[in-house]
Amino acid sequence: MKIMTHLLKSLAVAAVASMAAANASADVVAAVTANGNYTWSGYGGPGIIPGMRTPAFSHPGGTLVALYSAECAVDAAYEPAFGLAIVNVDIVVLDEAGTQVAILSPSAGPRTPFCSSSGVRGFNNRGSFAMTGVGTLPPGVYRVDARGYLNIERATALMGARSLLVLR
Repeated sequence: MKIMTHLLKSLAVAAVASMAAANASADVVAAVTANGNYTWSGYGGPGIIPGMRTPAFSHPGGTLVALYSAECAVDAAYEPAFGLAIVNVDIVVLDEAGTQVAILSPSAGPRTPFCSSSGVRGFNNRGSFAMTGVGTLPPGVYRVDARGYLNIERATALMGARSLLVLR
């Protein structure tokens, strides 16, 4: 698990470094990490993935970038006739009052695919995945959540080591 945590942190650092290499500057304004496995079952989801709500931060307005990475797997063997079970993730921005003000793209859909099952019983398609959400916000104080959902009622999802990094 420590290896996975270090890998996720390295991915976040690499993303920041690649932005700097492209003549863009970024400041990390909030970050959270969580270890251990978290599972849930059923269509929809737990909403906020445990440990994936950032502390409040001040944003001067303009572009906001959020990077979410996690170890993810889905077991959908209960309903193989429905095809692959998919874990979808939305990166959601909240204002000071806790009201949703934006879903950052690419999750602006909402419900952006994050990982999927192999269609075979068990968490055998487990891997590390990452996504980036980008949006433009007015000046304010915000928090960012990563929220998970399932597309099949009797599927079970698993999120392992995970991190959420917010940049401006």
